[in-house]
Amino acid sequence: MRLLFDEITGKTDRYSIHDSHWFPSAREYSVIAATATFSVSRQDHETVFLKGEIQGRCKVVCDRCGESYEENLQSAFVYLATTREEDTVTVAEQECSDEDALILYLTEPIIEVDEILREQALLAVPQKNVCSEDCEGICAGCGVVLKKEPCRCEPDIRNSPFAVLKKMKNL
Repeated sequence: MRLLFDEITGKTDRYSIHDSHWFPSAREYSVIAATATFSVSRQDHETVFLKGEIQGRCKVVCDRCGESYEENLQSAFVYLATTREEDTVTVAEQECSDEDALILYLTEPIIEVDEILREQALLAVPQKNVCSEDCEGICAGCGVVLKKEPCRCEPDIRNSPFAVLKKMKNL
């Protein structure tokens, strides 16, 4: 979806997108459902205020056990889109203020809404996918999923620090 900068007025316009065409596709997850709602209004002749929220569900794979599960996603966002030129500083490193992080400098007078929604969706997807806090993962020895069945490995008591006590018991 594209919004032409010049067609945005001072009146708040609200939009809803109920399909997931804007949701990024990746190998790590698949989208089940996604919706986006946002509103736009002009602040001045060079700046537009954009506020919205995305909600969705995706199927992801647990990083510990390898089982798939569904994850709820939600993200709220605010941008100030402007046609002004960005003040560039020649210094290699510069601290970015919170307000500067909200400004979207446009090279053309068009707001690419799908791009903004895609970015917000990527920020909403967790970096570490864990199906539950108590997920124990997979046994490195026998390969069973520990939340489904117990480990089948035989305990190796020879390398245990308590193996000496076993010998003392036999004396």
